[in-house]
Amino acid sequence: MLPRRILPILLFHVIGFVSPLCAHQIIENALDIVISRDKITIDARIAMEEILVMEPDSETRPLPEFWAKLAAQHQPYILGHLKIQADGQKLTGKGIIEPTIIRGPTEELNRANFRFEYPLEKPPQTVSVFQDMMRERSNWQCSAVVRIRRSDIPVFQSALLTAARYIEFDCDWGSNPATAPSMREATPTPPVVITTDVPLWPTFRAYTAHGITHILTGFDHLLFISALVLAARSLWDLVNVVTAFTLAHTITLTLSVLNLVTLSSRIVEPMIAASIVFVAIQNIFWPKQSRGWSRLAIAFAFGLFHGLGFAGGLRAAMTEMPAIALSLALISFSIGVEIGHQFVIIPLFVFLKLVRKRPKEHHEFPNGAILKFGSAAISIAGLYFLIQAIR
Repeated sequence: MLPRRILPILLFHVIGFVSPLCAHQIIENALDIVISRDKITIDARIAMEEILVMEPDSETRPLPEFWAKLAAQHQPYILGHLKIQADGQKLTGKGIIEPTIIRGPTEELNRANFRFEYPLEKPPQTVSVFQDMMRERSNWQCSAVVRIRRSDIPVFQSALLTAARYIEFDCDWGSNPATAPSMREATPTPPVVITTDVPLWPTFRAYTAHGITHILTGFDHLLFISALVLAARSLWDLVNVVTAFTLAHTITLTLSVLNLVTLSSRIVEPMIAASIVFVAIQNIFWPKQSRGWSRLAIAFAFGLFHGLGFAGGLRAAMTEMPAIALSLALISFSIGVEIGHQFVIIPLFVFLKLVRKRPKEHHEFPNGAILKFGSAAISIAGLYFLIQAIR
């Protein structure tokens, strides 16, 4: 067991580790890709937050009337970091419309719409899509919900594009009679309805992995969970408090992605940081209230805000997805979130149980010091996140 004098040093290093990290900074974009025989067209819905963060002077938030100009300046950056290949050959694209700004009810729903065109010398057999946007910002991650199709087939295939996962689309031009010259019709052709096909297993796998990554890089959420686990003395305490938290964040995650509940990140992020500080301080000064119904109510109440944080930009990126795709992605993402939680909850709880079962003569400090020192470190890290969130 660590001697008393090591604990302040441990506390210092915990704070030093957390300080360069940011709370939960994940950008979700959306790309609609149409592949023709002579060109590839991409309609990109880019989160306005990405454009603002990538500004050289990102500390000063520009007024909305300047956003269109900033979006136009951001266009070369997107073209440089959104990489399209046809049969292994890199393509060069260009913007063919002026970017337009779409204001949403919250900041996370503010979008800039772009259209890019990539000329082709011949019909491609395979198109590959890569992206590494925001790689210059180590505390940010960027992904994109992608819909991709051939121009003559009115069905999009959906996929998730991240820096670690690229998309490869097999065009297979000879597989559809729609590629052959059509005969002249005597009557007008009815308008084509564009639909989206959802591959079940790839979608489940991609969004589950996305949920796990979302949590394991979300240090604010992990700190809150750790504070809850520190106060749990039995498996039943742990199950109850985790269930309350899970139920709450699942409710608001679902409602947020379905656009039924929206709340600005200027409220959500400070509340998440405040939840860390509140629960950690309760562990220190009111340990008896850190278990039982009062703790379950607190876990549930703050879990509602954490669910809105989990949603992030997903609701804006998924707006064009059909109901089945949205439902599958939401379920998969939620499962990934819970798996990510268990990577922290189970090892931490087992470790605490082993430490608390040690004979008293082997302890160099009281059992309660584990709760107090651990909660003190968490509360200070939470205070750091709170200051960052309200700046």
